[in-house]
Amino acid sequence: LVVFSLAPATLYILYTRTGGPASGKELVFQKNLRFALMAEGAALDMAPLTDWPWVKVCAVTNGLSADELTQVIGFPYKDFEELHWLPLPDYWTLLFIDKERQASWGLAHPVVPIRVSRKDLANLSLLEGAKGQCIEREVGRIEITRQAAPVGTTPITLTLVDTTND
Repeated sequence: LVVFSLAPATLYILYTRTGGPASGKELVFQKNLRFALMAEGAALDMAPLTDWPWVKVCAVTNGLSADELTQVIGFPYKDFEELHWLPLPDYWTLLFIDKERQASWGLAHPVVPIRVSRKDLANLSLLEGAKGQCIEREVGRIEITRQAAPVGTTPITLTLVDTTND
């Protein structure tokens, strides 16, 4: 009886504090990102950190509405309700988007959402007032800035950069 009464409370805490359980892809990506951030480089190529197809990646901050996310990524994201961590200020999100393809229900954009902890992995730097930003796989890179930070928080900030005009 005690176990059954604790289960709802445990699930409530899991979803309200962390945004829900992490997917297998999310866990692998976060581990790969952590190792990449330990290197001394000032830029990061996202392609080797993933084992799924994608053509662009979008970084979005927390607290977006479905309409704001649509403006950032360029199409309505049908699984918006599954981004349970989106309202939480401790996380920001990477959306890896593959090219549009035909599915049994019509045209679809495969999207792999990855939450990134501001405290444990990296902060996100966006243009002033921007809710998100996208870069194409072939012409984009992630710039890494390291600064002093208190113990227990990350000293790393990531910025998406389009290298088309470089």
